[in-house]
Amino acid sequence: MLHKYKLVCFDMDGTLITNTNSVEYLCTLMGRRKEVKDIEDKVDKDEISWIEADYIKARLFKGLEVNRIEEEFSNHIELIRNVEEVLKILKINGLQAILVTAGPIQVAEVLGKQFKFDNVYGSAYEVKNGRFTGNILNHLGDSGKLESLKQYCEVNAIAMNEVVAIGDSASDIKVFENSGRSIAINYSYKLEGRADYYLKTNNLMKILDYII
Repeated sequence: MLHKYKLVCFDMDGTLITNTNSVEYLCTLMGRRKEVKDIEDKVDKDEISWIEADYIKARLFKGLEVNRIEEEFSNHIELIRNVEEVLKILKINGLQAILVTAGPIQVAEVLGKQFKFDNVYGSAYEVKNGRFTGNILNHLGDSGKLESLKQYCEVNAIAMNEVVAIGDSASDIKVFENSGRSIAINYSYKLEGRADYYLKTNNLMKILDYII
């Protein structure tokens, strides 16, 4: 029997992308992976925030051609199993699905195109003449993720208690707190006690047990 839910809101990094994160991927395309690790070590030690780290990392892939994101995606990115199948099942059952990430919108759009999400939201990384400039025009952060979800719901006449949120990290807490149901998947310790359900799995089909 179908529950009351109308929309599933997916995070991207750590939720759908399993082997890296979207910003690290762009840095890797520029051969700057070691610098990324050094920056992330500072985040782990609470020397800088994860949002400050993103602004620093954005400069590491200055000059990267945007078209390389999609061209080299499958060479570097591993996804959780059965994304396409889950999206199809959700739509068959009348649920919409969106992707909301604090990562670069340019990466989110690749997944949006591949799996036909109803909409995608992400941070606006500046591009000029087809290349990243090293600047971030608008970083969503956790508040921006929530506002993006609310915006979609308002336009599509969906109540927040009709939303199922899927995520893995602290950036998903505000979305979780405002959604009708929340599922933490392959989650960090910062999400413990913040979700309705918890999963450790490489098979996205498992979330359907809590939605349909």
